[in-house]
Amino acid sequence: MLVHDPAATRAFERLTEVPSSQLERRFLFRAVPDREGFAREHADLVRTLRGAGIEVVYLDQVARPEHLARLDENPNHVYTRDSAITLPWLPGHFIRGAMRKPVRRKEPDVMASALGTLGLTEILAMDGDHFLEGGDVIPLAREGRRTLLVGFGPRTIRPSLEALRERLIPGALDELIGVELVAERMNLDGALVPVADDTVLVEPTSILRSWLIDEQAQTPVEVVRLLAGSGVEAIEVTRAEATTMQACNCVCLGDRTLVMYDLCERVTSELRARGIDVLTIPGTELIKGTGGPRCMTRPIYD
Repeated sequence: MLVHDPAATRAFERLTEVPSSQLERRFLFRAVPDREGFAREHADLVRTLRGAGIEVVYLDQVARPEHLARLDENPNHVYTRDSAITLPWLPGHFIRGAMRKPVRRKEPDVMASALGTLGLTEILAMDGDHFLEGGDVIPLAREGRRTLLVGFGPRTIRPSLEALRERLIPGALDELIGVELVAERMNLDGALVPVADDTVLVEPTSILRSWLIDEQAQTPVEVVRLLAGSGVEAIEVTRAEATTMQACNCVCLGDRTLVMYDLCERVTSELRARGIDVLTIPGTELIKGTGGPRCMTRPIYD
């Protein structure tokens, strides 16, 4: 997993330079985290990943020297999930993200340099205004098909799905499931995340419409019902749980194991009752940046 702790850089100073009324608009953080608390909770995330047998690499260890200064400019580099996409069935390759928010526009260059250092090859970059964020893209094996769940709306835009279809199907993908999100939901991983081969977390009021997209057609579907037809049962999360607790935003480690915040006991209990090993970490400070454990981890497949 590739991670980054902005509390170890000067990026937190940027948060204190603007009035609180402008903080979310300028830097996308809902509140200024306590620096020591943020660093402590991020270290808990890394320690939990390593305890589960995951190798963890820090972004500043592998980004090119000319890009390191950018880590001091933008605390959103903590969300290493967003600026690139990796696929478990295509190890050694990545898709470069394209960030919609101006403060995040330079992040894909930093991430691409880091992934290049790690030996990955770029296979696709969005052109022009085709915004695509990794928090909207979830790889899924569906009945033997290489599937991408792709959310669109506030960050990723609908034309980017067509670009993915044209460039990746059939060579790197078999199908896309496009999911239109309400304006209040930032990314798909805040509303719908498959956490095991038989379980998905979903906040249904955040989803407007969805389509199954393959080489031949685009067919309207109901995404939760489609997944149910493949044997994936839904655990519903409330709007409040998804927003204030990031109850959907967990990082899956395989073998029915995941990491999530310790903020939503109800969902944690339901997952454990289904035989899923839930590793919880504190999130009181981390959540102030509006993300969860999935946002803060970029898998590198080998």
